[in-house]
Amino acid sequence: MKQNKRIMNTETLIKIREWEAERDRNLRIHCPLVAAKFQRWIDKINKKENESINRMKGNVK
Repeated sequence: MKQNKRIMNTETLIKIREWEAERDRNLRIHCPLVAAKFQRWIDKINKKENESINRMKGNVK
């Protein structure tokens, strides 16, 4: 995962960090449903980045 993050562009990394901070804040104030929304966004963008990395490497099945 660490290697994949190096390939992501800076805007994406900033967006993910903001969403992680907001997710953690919501967990602290006991809003698990809102925190789950941010986690879904994070998972979605990570999945999209992983697919594009695999496509560049030619590992798409």
